Amino acid sequence: MATPANIIDVVSDQFGVARATVAMQDRMLVTSGHRMITGRGRAARGSPEGAAALLLAVAATPLSGPGIKETAIHYERYSHLLAASPTGELVTWPLKHLKQLRAGHSLHEAVAAIIILLGRGVSQASDLFADARPDANGITTDLSMEVELAAPTPSAAIVIRAHQWNAYPTGQFHPDDNLPVLDRDRVAMYECRVEYSATFDDMQKYLETLPLHPIAGRRSPDLTQKRKFSLATLAHVAALFSDKTKL
Repeated sequence: MATPANIIDVVSDQFGVARATVAMQDRMLVTSGHRMITGRGRAARGSPEGAAALLLAVAATPLSGPGIKETAIHYERYSHLLAASPTGELVTWPLKHLKQLRAGHSLHEAVAAIIILLGRGVSQASDLFADARPDANGITTDLSMEVELAAPTPSAAIVIRAHQWNAYPTGQFHPDDNLPVLDRDRVAMYECRVEYSATFDDMQKYLETLPLHPIAGRRSPDLTQKRKFSLATLAHVAALFSDKTKL
């Protein structure tokens, strides 16, 4: 069973952030009520929802501001983003395992759901995309996922891609072990992207933090930044909640 300490270790290792810094941000999530305490010491238990909160808090902090002491503010700014189309219509995922999320679900809910599905062993294109064939007879899947955060105006996106390949022998053999040399062709490609944006009220709160221009008033900064984390981190975190070996 995963513990909060295990989650801190993985996030620190995958993001390359000092463990003490990640542990401090985790404590701030607890004190601000964004992560539930489930036991003390060795009895403490982590959850996919808690792991998702820490991932977003650590990823968002360098983008939204310089101070770790504002971890809760940074976390709230991104975790509350809602799945929506460019026109503002609330949407959800059309993919298996994710389509049960409500229209207009939060970024935090999506990341937690992805951790859960990876922990259950989802790895093939057919596990997610309805039109994909199961891997068999030389067909294999390369699955990728990216969680993208944009700043300083808060927005985000999650992209899931699956490339299916057909491996076939070339008629040649490796000189070292005499095993057949294989080549492969891409036979299918699937992609789904969901954007996450702030509500009107949350955007107003953010704009109120910006300097007031004497003529233009408050406006979004021209300087932008982006940060993302991928399946590499999500799979390591998900492995904490699964008995299956994925790494």
